[in-house]
Amino acid sequence: MKFNSRKTYTFYPKINGNLDLPENERISVEIIRPVAEDRGNISYLEYESITDKITPVVRYNFDTKNILNRCVGEIKNLEIEDTDGKEPIRQIKTGKELAKESFYGMGALVDAICTEVCTDILTDTQKKIS
Repeated sequence: MKFNSRKTYTFYPKINGNLDLPENERISVEIIRPVAEDRGNISYLEYESITDKITPVVRYNFDTKNILNRCVGEIKNLEIEDTDGKEPIRQIKTGKELAKESFYGMGALVDAICTEVCTDILTDTQKKIS
């Protein structure tokens, strides 16, 4: 059996109208595919057994720090501006820089990136690019 391999690819998060922007203005994220031995370190299932419930609660969690530091390379078109205007606009250019930031909308962006990294599906778009 033959598998396809692609170590890195560009991901455009579907958040806050990002995909409606011209391609050169969109936030783009270089995804570095995790190697096999890291798959268990980037996401995990968490089970919570509740005595009065028949079915246990299952949550899918990400190791966000590990994902942003190891599975995210270059980031383009991500700027952070403080609302008080006291700080200069910051350009976030890597996953490591993003891991240290705090800003409005961060949760949706980070969740989209983590979900993408943990998804093991080769989309038709990615097939056409390779």
